[in-house]
Amino acid sequence: MKALIKNLLRPIYRIYLSRKKKREFAQNLERITQELKSPGKKIIYAITPPSRLKNIGDQAQFVAIEAWLKRHFPDHAIVEVDKDEATWLTSSYKSLVDSSTPIVLHSGGNMGDRAMWSETSRRIMIESFPENTVLSLPQTIYFHDTDFGKLQKAKTEAIYNNHKNLTVVARDNKSFDIANEMFPKCKLDKAPDFVLSYNEQKEPEQTNGKILYCMRKDSESAYTQADLEQLFASADRPYDVFDTTIPEAITKEQRKAVLDDTLNMFSQYDYIVTDRFHGLIFSVLCKKPTVVLPTVDHKLTSAFDWFDEVKFVKFAHKIQDVPAATEEVLAIQERTTPSWNELHFDKLVKYIK
Repeated sequence: MKALIKNLLRPIYRIYLSRKKKREFAQNLERITQELKSPGKKIIYAITPPSRLKNIGDQAQFVAIEAWLKRHFPDHAIVEVDKDEATWLTSSYKSLVDSSTPIVLHSGGNMGDRAMWSETSRRIMIESFPENTVLSLPQTIYFHDTDFGKLQKAKTEAIYNNHKNLTVVARDNKSFDIANEMFPKCKLDKAPDFVLSYNEQKEPEQTNGKILYCMRKDSESAYTQADLEQLFASADRPYDVFDTTIPEAITKEQRKAVLDDTLNMFSQYDYIVTDRFHGLIFSVLCKKPTVVLPTVDHKLTSAFDWFDEVKFVKFAHKIQDVPAATEEVLAIQERTTPSWNELHFDKLVKYIK
């Protein structure tokens, strides 16, 4: 009986969700339209994460990038267009966008066929505004060597190279090599993950005597449950396990608070072991001894080059290497980090101005 009722109610629920989404899109389009029609100079900041994207790293990038934009363009209004809005609403508002309005595209690890939601929305923004200056902020670039991956790579190449003033910024050296191969008609640069520009973290007065294992639970994890049990069994003190993808939605109003709470949480641990890209970033911001494990692609292995000067971070190529790497990072007293904004991020402004 329960199954019968469920089957009868499912179409009604789908209609409810469809109508709810339409109402939300209508409200979102009205907001974007009003902001674009308002007087003054503007920057469109697009393909940002909607609240249903529960990854703290993605939302943290928004916080850092918005602060960077406000610092360099205090006289510009920032018009946010998230991934869903870019995909479904761009055709409805694009006539309101002046060709002199710069467009900044969100950073992350989603340029490629692994994240077609993101890549599709990015293509739409690039293709819809051929006369505007477009800056695609640091991205990990990865296309699978499959028929599908090759097809999507060719589509991306065609759309990006057809744009008159597109800059693609790679997030690691491997991605920069791929960008040079794929985008001969675009301006290219490289920079580390944008969350490193965030400088509001604070040092804890004392730690909790524990390890934090910040580990992936998705398809990019390179480890089985048995691998993880082996990792946890090697712990030399009590530990907690955490993932930067959380169960709860992160609304636009909550982004900064969630990031600050996460940094405060990281700062309480003796040291961090992680295979999460932003697990590494958060640890560096908090200046915590950190051991990094690889994922299934070059997202971490290639990006680790940015941290050559960060002495308290060590790469472990396999789980068996973690105890020795831990000893090394705990023995290092130096906690200095580079001036990320001065070295990397502030220089990207030239691609907009």
